[in-house]
Amino acid sequence: MAAGLGLYLHLPFCPARCPYCDFNAKTYDHGEARRLLAGLAVHLRRIAPRAQCRRLATLYVGGGTPAMLPAAALASLLEQIARLIGLEPGAEVSLEANPGALSPLKLAALRKAGFNRLSLGAQSFSSELLRALGRRHTPRATVRAVEAARRAGFTNLNLDLIYGLPGQSAAMATADLMAALELSPEHLSLYELTLSPETPFGRRYRPGEPPLPSDGQIVEMEHSAKALLEDGGLMRYEVSNYARPGLECRHNQATWQGGDYLSLGPGAHGHLAGVRWAYVADPSEYCRMVDQGQEPLAMREELSAEQRALELILLGLRTVRGVELASLAVLRGADPRRVYAGPLAELRRRGWGHLAKGRLIPTEAGLDMADAAAELFA
Repeated sequence: MAAGLGLYLHLPFCPARCPYCDFNAKTYDHGEARRLLAGLAVHLRRIAPRAQCRRLATLYVGGGTPAMLPAAALASLLEQIARLIGLEPGAEVSLEANPGALSPLKLAALRKAGFNRLSLGAQSFSSELLRALGRRHTPRATVRAVEAARRAGFTNLNLDLIYGLPGQSAAMATADLMAALELSPEHLSLYELTLSPETPFGRRYRPGEPPLPSDGQIVEMEHSAKALLEDGGLMRYEVSNYARPGLECRHNQATWQGGDYLSLGPGAHGHLAGVRWAYVADPSEYCRMVDQGQEPLAMREELSAEQRALELILLGLRTVRGVELASLAVLRGADPRRVYAGPLAELRRRGWGHLAKGRLIPTEAGLDMADAAAELFA
Protein backbone atom coordinates (compact mmCIF):
# COMPACT_ATOMS: atom_id res chain seq x y z
CA MET A 1 0.00 0.00 0.00
CA ALA A 2 1.11 3.62 -0.61
CA ALA A 3 2.52 5.23 2.54
CA GLY A 4 2.00 8.94 1.89
CA LEU A 5 -1.16 10.78 2.96
CA GLY A 6 -2.93 12.87 0.35
CA LEU A 7 -5.66 15.50 0.32
CA TYR A 8 -8.06 16.20 -2.53
CA LEU A 9 -9.67 19.66 -2.47
CA HIS A 10 -12.57 20.30 -4.84
CA LEU A 11 -13.46 23.82 -5.95
CA PRO A 12 -16.39 23.50 -8.37
CA PHE A 13 -16.50 26.90 -10.07
CA CYS A 14 -15.93 27.38 -13.82
CA PRO A 15 -16.20 30.32 -16.26
CA ALA A 16 -19.08 28.44 -17.94
CA ARG A 17 -20.45 24.93 -18.16
CA CYS A 18 -18.85 23.03 -21.08
CA PRO A 19 -21.32 20.92 -23.12
CA TYR A 20 -19.34 17.69 -22.64
CA CYS A 21 -18.58 18.02 -18.91
CA ASP A 22 -20.27 15.82 -16.30
CA PHE A 23 -18.00 16.83 -13.40
CA ASN A 24 -19.30 18.54 -10.29
CA ALA A 25 -18.89 22.04 -11.68
CA LYS A 26 -20.96 25.19 -11.92
CA THR A 27 -20.68 28.74 -13.24
CA TYR A 28 -18.65 31.04 -11.01
CA ASP A 29 -20.52 33.29 -8.61
CA HIS A 30 -18.48 35.62 -6.43
CA GLY A 31 -20.84 35.52 -3.45
CA GLU A 32 -21.13 31.74 -3.53
CA ALA A 33 -17.37 31.38 -3.85
CA ARG A 34 -16.86 33.64 -0.82
CA ARG A 35 -19.33 31.57 1.23
CA LEU A 36 -17.64 28.34 0.17
CA LEU A 37 -14.20 29.60 1.19
CA ALA A 38 -15.57 30.37 4.65
CA GLY A 39 -17.15 26.92 4.87
CA LEU A 40 -13.95 25.23 3.76
CA ALA A 41 -12.01 26.95 6.53
CA VAL A 42 -14.46 25.60 9.12
CA HIS A 43 -14.53 22.11 7.65
CA LEU A 44 -10.74 21.96 7.35
CA ARG A 45 -10.33 22.60 11.07
CA ARG A 46 -12.78 19.77 11.72
CA ILE A 47 -11.12 17.16 9.51
CA ALA A 48 -7.48 18.04 10.24
CA PRO A 49 -7.24 15.70 13.29
CA ARG A 50 -8.09 12.76 11.02
CA ALA A 51 -4.60 13.00 9.58
CA GLN A 52 -3.40 11.67 12.96
CA CYS A 53 -0.20 13.72 12.81
CA ARG A 54 0.62 12.47 9.29
CA ARG A 55 1.71 15.31 7.06
CA LEU A 56 0.58 15.47 3.45
CA ALA A 57 2.77 13.95 0.77
CA THR A 58 0.40 15.25 -1.92
CA LEU A 59 -2.29 17.90 -2.25
CA TYR A 60 -4.45 18.05 -5.37
CA VAL A 61 -6.71 21.07 -5.93
CA GLY A 62 -9.20 20.19 -8.67
CA GLY A 63 -12.59 21.23 -9.97
CA GLY A 64 -14.12 22.92 -11.79
CA THR A 65 -11.51 25.52 -12.50
CA PRO A 66 -10.00 26.23 -9.08
CA ALA A 67 -7.51 28.74 -10.50
CA MET A 68 -10.50 31.01 -11.21
CA LEU A 69 -10.40 31.97 -7.54
CA PRO A 70 -8.16 34.89 -6.59
CA ALA A 71 -4.55 33.93 -5.98
CA ALA A 72 -4.82 35.32 -2.45
CA ALA A 73 -7.73 33.00 -1.67
CA LEU A 74 -5.88 29.96 -3.01
CA ALA A 75 -2.73 30.96 -1.11
CA SER A 76 -4.79 31.29 2.07
CA LEU A 77 -6.28 27.82 1.60
CA LEU A 78 -2.82 26.34 1.10
CA GLU A 79 -1.48 28.16 4.16
CA GLN A 80 -4.35 26.86 6.31
CA ILE A 81 -3.78 23.29 5.10
CA ALA A 82 -0.05 23.53 5.77
CA ARG A 83 -0.66 24.95 9.26
CA LEU A 84 -3.45 22.59 10.35
CA ILE A 85 -2.25 19.33 8.75
CA GLY A 86 1.25 19.99 7.46
CA LEU A 87 3.14 19.24 4.27
CA GLU A 88 6.04 16.85 3.93
CA PRO A 89 9.29 18.30 2.54
CA GLY A 90 9.02 18.14 -1.23
CA ALA A 91 5.25 17.52 -1.16
CA GLU A 92 3.54 17.57 -4.55
CA VAL A 93 1.02 20.46 -4.59
CA SER A 94 -1.10 20.39 -7.77
CA LEU A 95 -3.53 22.98 -9.09
CA GLU A 96 -5.88 22.64 -12.07
CA ALA A 97 -6.29 25.70 -14.28
CA ASN A 98 -7.66 26.90 -17.59
CA PRO A 99 -5.23 28.71 -19.90
CA GLY A 100 -7.51 31.73 -20.20
CA ALA A 101 -7.75 32.29 -16.43
CA LEU A 102 -4.06 32.88 -15.76
CA SER A 103 -1.98 36.05 -15.83
CA PRO A 104 1.79 36.21 -15.27
CA LEU A 105 1.20 37.98 -11.94
CA LYS A 106 -1.28 35.34 -10.80
CA LEU A 107 1.05 32.51 -11.76
CA ALA A 108 3.91 34.13 -9.89
CA ALA A 109 1.72 34.53 -6.80
CA LEU A 110 0.56 30.90 -6.96
CA ARG A 111 4.10 29.61 -7.29
CA LYS A 112 5.26 31.81 -4.41
CA ALA A 113 2.39 30.47 -2.28
CA GLY A 114 3.70 26.92 -2.69
CA PHE A 115 1.87 25.38 -5.63
CA ASN A 116 4.52 23.43 -7.55
CA ARG A 117 2.55 21.39 -10.10
CA LEU A 118 0.21 23.01 -12.62
CA SER A 119 -2.36 21.12 -14.73
CA LEU A 120 -3.65 23.11 -17.70
CA GLY A 121 -6.88 22.17 -19.46
CA ALA A 122 -5.64 22.75 -23.01
CA GLN A 123 -8.06 20.10 -24.45
CA SER A 124 -7.06 20.89 -28.06
CA PHE A 125 -4.79 23.16 -30.10
CA SER A 126 -7.42 23.55 -32.85
CA SER A 127 -9.48 26.75 -32.71
CA GLU A 128 -12.31 24.93 -34.46
CA LEU A 129 -12.37 22.05 -31.96
CA LEU A 130 -12.09 24.39 -28.97
CA ARG A 131 -15.18 26.25 -30.19
CA ALA A 132 -17.01 22.93 -30.61
CA LEU A 133 -16.06 22.03 -27.03
CA GLY A 134 -17.42 25.32 -25.73
CA ARG A 135 -13.98 26.38 -24.49
CA ARG A 136 -13.30 30.09 -24.13
CA HIS A 137 -9.54 30.07 -24.59
CA THR A 138 -7.55 29.92 -27.82
CA PRO A 139 -4.55 27.75 -28.75
CA ARG A 140 -2.36 30.83 -28.40
CA ALA A 141 -3.67 31.35 -24.85
CA THR A 142 -2.38 27.89 -23.92
CA VAL A 143 1.06 28.69 -25.32
CA ARG A 144 1.15 32.00 -23.43
CA ALA A 145 0.03 30.30 -20.21
CA VAL A 146 2.80 27.70 -20.47
CA GLU A 147 5.41 30.38 -21.18
CA ALA A 148 4.20 32.45 -18.21
CA ALA A 149 4.12 29.40 -15.94
CA ARG A 150 7.75 28.64 -16.82
CA ARG A 151 8.76 32.22 -16.06
CA ALA A 152 6.93 31.97 -12.73
CA GLY A 153 9.03 28.93 -11.81
CA PHE A 154 6.72 25.99 -12.52
CA THR A 155 8.93 23.05 -13.50
CA ASN A 156 6.21 20.38 -13.29
CA LEU A 157 3.51 21.04 -15.85
CA ASN A 158 0.67 18.84 -17.13
CA LEU A 159 -1.44 19.41 -20.21
CA ASP A 160 -4.90 17.86 -20.60
CA LEU A 161 -5.98 16.88 -24.11
CA ILE A 162 -9.20 15.24 -25.35
CA TYR A 163 -9.44 13.06 -28.46
CA GLY A 164 -12.36 11.46 -30.30
CA LEU A 165 -13.99 14.87 -30.74
CA PRO A 166 -16.78 15.75 -33.21
CA GLY A 167 -15.22 16.29 -36.61
CA GLN A 168 -11.74 15.31 -35.43
CA SER A 169 -9.60 13.23 -37.78
CA ALA A 170 -6.58 11.14 -36.84
CA ALA A 171 -4.40 13.81 -38.46
CA MET A 172 -6.00 16.51 -36.29
CA ALA A 173 -5.42 14.42 -33.16
CA THR A 174 -1.76 14.03 -34.12
CA ALA A 175 -1.46 17.77 -34.71
CA ASP A 176 -2.76 18.40 -31.18
CA LEU A 177 -0.13 16.10 -29.73
CA MET A 178 2.68 17.65 -31.74
CA ALA A 179 1.63 21.13 -30.61
CA ALA A 180 1.61 19.90 -27.01
CA LEU A 181 5.07 18.34 -27.33
CA GLU A 182 6.47 21.62 -28.65
CA LEU A 183 5.71 23.06 -25.19
CA SER A 184 7.81 20.34 -23.48
CA PRO A 185 5.36 19.42 -20.69
CA GLU A 186 6.54 17.07 -17.96
CA HIS A 187 3.18 15.27 -18.02
CA LEU A 188 0.30 14.82 -20.43
CA SER A 189 -3.18 13.44 -19.75
CA LEU A 190 -4.96 12.20 -22.87
CA TYR A 191 -8.64 11.41 -22.45
CA GLU A 192 -11.11 9.97 -24.91
CA LEU A 193 -14.29 12.06 -25.12
CA THR A 194 -16.89 10.61 -22.76
CA LEU A 195 -20.56 11.05 -23.62
CA SER A 196 -22.63 11.33 -20.48
CA PRO A 197 -26.41 11.28 -21.10
CA GLU A 198 -26.85 14.24 -18.72
CA THR A 199 -24.77 16.56 -20.92
CA PRO A 200 -25.63 18.37 -24.17
CA PHE A 201 -22.98 16.31 -25.99
CA GLY A 202 -24.48 13.09 -24.60
CA ARG A 203 -27.90 14.04 -25.91
CA ARG A 204 -26.57 15.19 -29.27
CA TYR A 205 -24.07 12.49 -30.27
CA ARG A 206 -23.77 8.70 -30.39
CA PRO A 207 -20.40 6.89 -30.07
CA GLY A 208 -18.97 5.80 -33.40
CA GLU A 209 -21.55 7.75 -35.42
CA PRO A 210 -20.69 10.88 -37.46
CA PRO A 211 -19.57 13.52 -36.72
CA LEU A 212 -17.75 11.52 -34.02
CA PRO A 213 -14.80 9.40 -35.20
CA SER A 214 -15.43 5.71 -35.85
CA ASP A 215 -14.14 3.01 -33.52
CA GLY A 216 -11.37 2.31 -36.03
CA GLN A 217 -10.33 5.96 -36.07
CA ILE A 218 -10.29 6.02 -32.26
CA VAL A 219 -7.95 3.01 -32.17
CA GLU A 220 -5.71 4.68 -34.78
CA MET A 221 -5.59 7.85 -32.65
CA GLU A 222 -4.67 5.88 -29.53
CA HIS A 223 -1.89 3.87 -31.14
CA SER A 224 -0.44 6.90 -32.91
CA ALA A 225 -0.56 8.90 -29.67
CA LYS A 226 1.41 6.33 -27.71
CA ALA A 227 4.17 6.13 -30.31
CA LEU A 228 4.36 9.90 -30.76
CA LEU A 229 4.40 10.71 -27.04
CA GLU A 230 6.96 8.08 -26.16
CA ASP A 231 9.19 9.29 -28.98
CA GLY A 232 8.87 12.69 -27.32
CA GLY A 233 10.01 11.34 -23.96
CA LEU A 234 6.59 10.99 -22.31
CA MET A 235 6.09 7.38 -21.23
CA ARG A 236 2.68 5.86 -20.64
CA TYR A 237 2.21 4.88 -16.99
CA GLU A 238 -1.60 4.69 -16.82
CA VAL A 239 -4.33 4.23 -19.41
CA SER A 240 -4.70 7.98 -20.00
CA ASN A 241 -1.50 9.40 -18.52
CA TYR A 242 2.03 9.95 -19.82
CA ALA A 243 5.01 11.50 -18.05
CA ARG A 244 8.74 12.02 -18.20
CA PRO A 245 10.46 9.47 -15.93
CA GLY A 246 10.11 10.42 -12.28
CA LEU A 247 7.44 13.06 -12.93
CA GLU A 248 4.33 10.90 -12.79
CA CYS A 249 1.49 12.44 -10.77
CA ARG A 250 2.23 11.22 -7.25
CA HIS A 251 -1.25 12.02 -5.94
CA ASN A 252 -3.00 9.90 -8.55
CA GLN A 253 -0.49 7.09 -8.22
CA ALA A 254 -1.13 6.86 -4.48
CA THR A 255 -4.87 6.77 -5.14
CA TRP A 256 -4.50 3.98 -7.69
CA GLN A 257 -2.42 1.98 -5.19
CA GLY A 258 -5.10 2.14 -2.49
CA GLY A 259 -3.45 4.91 -0.48
CA ASP A 260 -5.09 7.12 2.12
CA TYR A 261 -6.31 10.58 1.16
CA LEU A 262 -8.50 13.08 2.95
CA SER A 263 -10.97 15.25 1.07
CA LEU A 264 -12.37 18.73 1.35
CA GLY A 265 -15.02 20.57 -0.64
CA PRO A 266 -18.39 19.82 -2.27
CA GLY A 267 -18.42 16.50 -4.13
CA ALA A 268 -14.91 15.56 -2.98
CA HIS A 269 -14.20 11.86 -2.41
CA GLY A 270 -11.80 10.45 0.17
CA HIS A 271 -10.44 7.15 1.50
CA LEU A 272 -8.89 6.38 4.86
CA ALA A 273 -8.10 2.95 6.33
CA GLY A 274 -10.69 1.12 4.27
CA VAL A 275 -13.44 3.73 4.66
CA ARG A 276 -14.57 5.57 1.53
CA TRP A 277 -16.78 8.67 1.47
CA ALA A 278 -18.05 11.53 -0.65
CA TYR A 279 -19.36 14.93 0.37
CA VAL A 280 -22.57 16.48 -0.94
CA ALA A 281 -22.04 18.06 -4.34
CA ASP A 282 -24.02 21.29 -3.98
CA PRO A 283 -21.84 24.08 -2.51
CA SER A 284 -24.77 25.72 -0.69
CA GLU A 285 -25.86 22.46 0.93
CA TYR A 286 -22.25 21.65 1.80
CA CYS A 287 -21.84 25.00 3.56
CA ARG A 288 -25.22 24.73 5.30
CA MET A 289 -24.31 21.36 6.80
CA VAL A 290 -20.84 22.50 7.81
CA ASP A 291 -22.27 25.64 9.46
CA GLN A 292 -24.70 23.47 11.44
CA GLY A 293 -21.88 21.27 12.70
CA GLN A 294 -22.85 18.32 10.51
CA GLU A 295 -20.51 16.20 8.43
CA PRO A 296 -21.63 17.00 4.85
CA LEU A 297 -21.67 13.38 3.71
CA ALA A 298 -23.43 12.17 0.59
CA MET A 299 -22.03 8.65 1.01
CA ARG A 300 -19.89 6.67 3.45
CA GLU A 301 -18.91 3.03 3.04
CA GLU A 302 -16.71 0.71 5.03
CA LEU A 303 -15.00 -1.56 2.52
CA SER A 304 -14.46 -5.22 3.26
CA ALA A 305 -11.01 -6.72 2.71
CA GLU A 306 -12.39 -8.40 -0.41
CA GLN A 307 -13.71 -5.08 -1.75
CA ARG A 308 -10.39 -3.36 -1.08
CA ALA A 309 -8.52 -6.11 -2.90
CA LEU A 310 -10.89 -5.85 -5.85
CA GLU A 311 -10.39 -2.09 -6.01
CA LEU A 312 -6.61 -2.57 -6.05
CA ILE A 313 -7.02 -4.91 -9.01
CA LEU A 314 -9.44 -2.67 -10.90
CA LEU A 315 -7.22 0.39 -10.48
CA GLY A 316 -3.91 -1.44 -10.86
CA LEU A 317 -4.94 -2.95 -14.20
CA ARG A 318 -5.07 0.64 -15.51
CA THR A 319 -1.39 1.21 -14.67
CA VAL A 320 1.85 -0.01 -16.23
CA ARG A 321 3.11 -1.17 -12.80
CA GLY A 322 0.02 -3.28 -12.21
CA VAL A 323 -0.88 -4.74 -8.81
CA GLU A 324 1.40 -5.93 -6.02
CA LEU A 325 0.48 -9.53 -5.14
CA ALA A 326 1.71 -9.11 -1.55
CA SER A 327 -0.88 -6.38 -0.93
CA LEU A 328 -3.62 -8.63 -2.26
CA ALA A 329 -2.38 -11.51 -0.09
CA VAL A 330 -2.58 -9.35 3.05
CA LEU A 331 -6.13 -8.31 2.28
CA ARG A 332 -7.39 -11.75 1.27
CA GLY A 333 -5.37 -13.78 3.77
CA ALA A 334 -4.41 -16.20 1.02
CA ASP A 335 -2.29 -16.49 -2.11
CA PRO A 336 -4.02 -14.31 -4.75
CA ARG A 337 -2.83 -16.69 -7.44
CA ARG A 338 -5.20 -19.24 -5.92
CA VAL A 339 -8.01 -16.83 -4.97
CA TYR A 340 -8.14 -15.37 -8.47
CA ALA A 341 -7.01 -18.43 -10.42
CA GLY A 342 -9.89 -18.28 -12.90
CA PRO A 343 -9.69 -14.58 -13.81
CA LEU A 344 -5.88 -14.74 -13.97
CA ALA A 345 -6.02 -17.66 -16.39
CA GLU A 346 -8.51 -15.82 -18.59
CA LEU A 347 -6.44 -12.65 -18.46
CA ARG A 348 -3.40 -14.59 -19.70
CA ARG A 349 -5.45 -16.41 -22.35
CA ARG A 350 -6.62 -13.11 -23.81
CA GLY A 351 -3.11 -11.67 -23.71
CA TRP A 352 -4.14 -8.86 -21.37
CA GLY A 353 -1.80 -9.53 -18.45
CA HIS A 354 0.79 -11.73 -16.77
CA LEU A 355 2.48 -12.35 -13.43
CA ALA A 356 6.07 -11.16 -13.03
CA LYS A 357 8.29 -10.10 -10.11
CA GLY A 358 5.50 -10.42 -7.58
CA ARG A 359 3.04 -8.30 -9.53
CA LEU A 360 0.06 -8.68 -11.82
CA ILE A 361 1.05 -6.57 -14.81
CA PRO A 362 -1.21 -5.63 -17.74
CA THR A 363 0.13 -5.90 -21.28
CA GLU A 364 -0.25 -3.04 -23.75
CA ALA A 365 -3.34 -4.81 -25.08
CA GLY A 366 -4.56 -5.14 -21.50
CA LEU A 367 -4.18 -1.40 -20.88
CA ASP A 368 -6.23 -0.74 -24.00
CA MET A 369 -8.90 -3.13 -22.65
CA ALA A 370 -8.59 -2.13 -18.98
CA ASP A 371 -12.33 -1.99 -18.30
CA ALA A 372 -12.96 -5.39 -19.86
CA ALA A 373 -9.95 -6.85 -18.02
CA ALA A 374 -11.28 -5.56 -14.71
CA GLU A 375 -14.67 -7.13 -15.35
CA LEU A 376 -13.03 -10.57 -15.27
CA PHE A 377 -12.43 -10.09 -11.53
CA ALA A 378 -15.74 -8.42 -10.63
